[in-house]
Amino acid sequence: MKKILLIALTLSLASGMAIAQQKGGFGQSQGAKGNPGNSQVGNPDNFRAGNRGNPVDRMTEQLGLDEAQAESIAVIFEDMALLRDEERQRMHAVAAEIRESTHAQILDVLTPEQQVLFGEQQQRREELRQALEDMNQSRRGGGFGGSRGTGDCNG
Repeated sequence: MKKILLIALTLSLASGMAIAQQKGGFGQSQGAKGNPGNSQVGNPDNFRAGNRGNPVDRMTEQLGLDEAQAESIAVIFEDMALLRDEERQRMHAVAAEIRESTHAQILDVLTPEQQVLFGEQQQRREELRQALEDMNQSRRGGGFGGSRGTGDCNG
């Protein structure tokens, strides 16, 4: 019974992947290129690979925007990007407050020896988080993907 279930699952997965490839990927409308529904709208100069350029250019091409309309829409995208950034910063601050409160409550329950171990555990977690953040920052700043085709693979 398990073999039949596994075979059926494998076949359905393979057929789904074949259909997705035929259509150009999951979530793609027919005839669409790239990933227009998931572009980084707030920063027209920072678009994902496979996308057909920045959203203002696409809208200008598709809707026949004049220069004034294109400039107005670019300002709207920039304003929305600023709002998203402000909201993201606010949510990070809220998350930090919750985390600090949680840690304080946990420390109240632990013995002094356990508090030391908990502190060491939190320190290791923070070091890992910082290392991941540094790695992501280097990717955004011109590492992987940031300067495609301009570097030497041999290093």
